[in-house]
Amino acid sequence: MKSHKYISAVLLIVSVLFLNILIGFNNWNIDLTSDKKHSFAKESITIINNLEDKLFIRVYLEGDFPAEFKKLQKSIEDLIKRFKLIGNKNIDFEFINPNNVANENEKLALFKQLVKLKLSPTDLEIKKEGKQVNQIIFPGAIIYYKEKQVAVNFLKQSPGKSTVSNINTSIQALEYEFVSAIEHLTKNNLTKIAFLEGNGELNEQQVYDITESVLKDNFNLSYHYKVDRFNIKEFSIDSATNLPDLSRQTILLNTYKAIIIAKPTIPFNNLDKLLIDQYIMQGGKVLWLIDGIKASMDSLKNKSGSFIATKNNLNIDDQLLSYGVRVNSNLIQDLRSTKIPIITGYSNSKPQQSYFSWPYSALLVSDSKHVISNGLDGIKCEFVSSIDTIKNNIQKTILLHSSKESRLNPSPSKISLGILETPPLSASYNKKFLPIAILLEGEFESVFKNKLFQKNKQIKFISKSVITKMIVISDGDMIANQLSKSGAIYPLGYDKNLKFTFDGNKHFLINAVQYLCGDNSLSHIKEKELSLRMLNKKKIQENRFIIQMINIALPILLLLLFALFFISYKKRKYA
Repeated sequence: MKSHKYISAVLLIVSVLFLNILIGFNNWNIDLTSDKKHSFAKESITIINNLEDKLFIRVYLEGDFPAEFKKLQKSIEDLIKRFKLIGNKNIDFEFINPNNVANENEKLALFKQLVKLKLSPTDLEIKKEGKQVNQIIFPGAIIYYKEKQVAVNFLKQSPGKSTVSNINTSIQALEYEFVSAIEHLTKNNLTKIAFLEGNGELNEQQVYDITESVLKDNFNLSYHYKVDRFNIKEFSIDSATNLPDLSRQTILLNTYKAIIIAKPTIPFNNLDKLLIDQYIMQGGKVLWLIDGIKASMDSLKNKSGSFIATKNNLNIDDQLLSYGVRVNSNLIQDLRSTKIPIITGYSNSKPQQSYFSWPYSALLVSDSKHVISNGLDGIKCEFVSSIDTIKNNIQKTILLHSSKESRLNPSPSKISLGILETPPLSASYNKKFLPIAILLEGEFESVFKNKLFQKNKQIKFISKSVITKMIVISDGDMIANQLSKSGAIYPLGYDKNLKFTFDGNKHFLINAVQYLCGDNSLSHIKEKELSLRMLNKKKIQENRFIIQMINIALPILLLLLFALFFISYKKRKYA
């Protein structure tokens, strides 16, 4: 009898040891979280598995930090360790405290070096020897691969958000930040894209944040692409004819995988349209950001607080129509909107402001499952128009639309702050889900098909495109970052009035460009949302007694029941 017990015990121990060894060798992980926060996107695994050489990560976030930064540090460490498990021993790392340098001159030299490497310092208040002191930290890393290196800044510091919120956002973006940096290092050549110029489009300053990033992070177009400015009206001269060299202009335009036409204000002539059209016919991708109406908040800064909004005649209606859409000459008013400050009175000669919902500043919340717009935060618009689709052979996907409480204001129309004096009648907002951004995919027909203008000896005319795609957005301001009076550049989506950044603008537009260029892997990584489960203090207070019973009384009750069962079992066995 005793020998059987010993054999059973030995077998149990051997089984446990074997199971541990097996798990150790196979690096098994089981993710039981509902949002799979401990699992990598398959695109991340592919990029990491394709490493051809050693990748070394040097993290400069080490030290005695407040709880929030400890949480960020731990999340970074856990992520890298999980990278190591799937990286075929090609990944190694270390954590360094840049403040652990006794010599002040050496510390300063190190700080300067880290800034030169594009790591962003931040000032942190910590407790040291019972006192609150300020310490400069570098919440980032330098990643080394082959002979290249790249800086990754983890901390997202969106204006208007709390430290806790910024930390949580940073943790949520860790996988994307790391994987995009690794992809950046492993890419041999960057794809070329261009902002189109020549028809009054947004200038470099106005699109600086999406191009280069104000926050100096890796979340910008220049990180993934070689971004140019291409003036469609600047031609080289043909030496033989002394005329503009259209064929060379076409060749130059075709070097770009995608072009961005951001808020043009000057009508396109037929030559502009032909060059863009033939670029599309050869497989070029276009991101159109087109205003249907001439309107801006600056136009309200007069004594009357009003202006007349008129059609924005860009001479491209026929072109967009041939591709399958029409940007309408109207303005959407939406009850789901952002707020603007209005002076409502004076106190001691000082103006008093109140905030009112401004229906012309629609706040878009995407419910699309498409990789471009899935799971995005709010997207801020300004004087946006509706888009109609035209029946043809092109596949159309609505990426963004207004809320279910919208209405249309046709042009010409008077835009006045006076509408804020009386609350809007919700019954009049009876239009639902008006399209604002549409993805078009397929074989497009040229707008110049069967037209005399197509006959130009310098350009080999194509009447139907290869399979390609474009995105049409009826709001040019969606891509424009705001500027201060002194010329300082704010992050894209930042609302100076609310002191809040709507992150959705930048995410949506970068997703859009990546989709057009066929770079969907990173978009899929960003798609993965982590649920940050915050405690509901109100519910805790309401259910305090029940929670206490579950946490204190239930374990005791279970122990008593087990004890009673065990005693009863022993009595029956040895009776």
